[in-house]
Amino acid sequence: MTYKTIVVHINSARRLPGLIEAAASVATQHRAHLIGLSVTPPVIMPQTSDFAIAVPAMIEAHRDAYRAEEVAMRHVFDKATQDASASGSFTAEWRNLDAYSLASAVQLIIPTGRASDLIVVSQDDKDWDGTIMLDFADTLATDSGRPVLIIPNAPAKPFATKRILVAWNGRREATRAVFDALPLLQKAEEVRVLWVDPRDDNQTAGDLPAADLCAALARHGVKCEEAAAMSPKSSAGETLLFEATKYGYDMLVMGCYGHSRIREFILGGTSRYVLSHMTLPVLMSH
Repeated sequence: MTYKTIVVHINSARRLPGLIEAAASVATQHRAHLIGLSVTPPVIMPQTSDFAIAVPAMIEAHRDAYRAEEVAMRHVFDKATQDASASGSFTAEWRNLDAYSLASAVQLIIPTGRASDLIVVSQDDKDWDGTIMLDFADTLATDSGRPVLIIPNAPAKPFATKRILVAWNGRREATRAVFDALPLLQKAEEVRVLWVDPRDDNQTAGDLPAADLCAALARHGVKCEEAAAMSPKSSAGETLLFEATKYGYDMLVMGCYGHSRIREFILGGTSRYVLSHMTLPVLMSH
């Protein structure tokens, strides 16, 4: 298995270097075609009539600001990929779409992503005003049908895929994530499958369910070991990130939203915790 078409959603010049570094690294590993996708945000109409006179100016102001930044982002993307394209390491193209009349820019990102093997995006940034309109990590993971590689806004170290931690609970979402990540797992030097005892769901770890998964991955040529981590006093999300940091893993692979997003929003959950606190790249599938 391999990734031959990779889409990287580019929406912020500040986060662009790390995003391109990750996307280009994976594209090089698989001699893939890398699509840099930029989507101009839709028209956002003010909710009160007090701003009726200013509506046209406000609409164009936020869209013009994005277009101006997009010019700079394309320049960075082209410069970062031209040598690889010239040497044949991977091919690259830039696409810009306009979500003018749509409810959300994600409506254009999803169709492009569905025609790819992997989508690469930035972690949502609660300190950035544009995150509501332009960051869609969890939505892409749950709605695109493709694996999504999420790059942290504050990475603990440079991007790498040599040592990968897999979160395993035997559920459908985790299964999708593991086998969607096979192209990365096969090239990794070390893969550790970690069972986190989901005590909040009244389940027990039993006889280490990761054993069968490790055997299956080994048949695909993955260098794999199993491990168990009990989390009686902390959430599964905290445990996963603690283990990943403690042992210096490069990437985490996990299912996204085993529970509904509404339940996780209200009660919290593994996916929400990891998406908010991640400092290493996370590949998610639903």
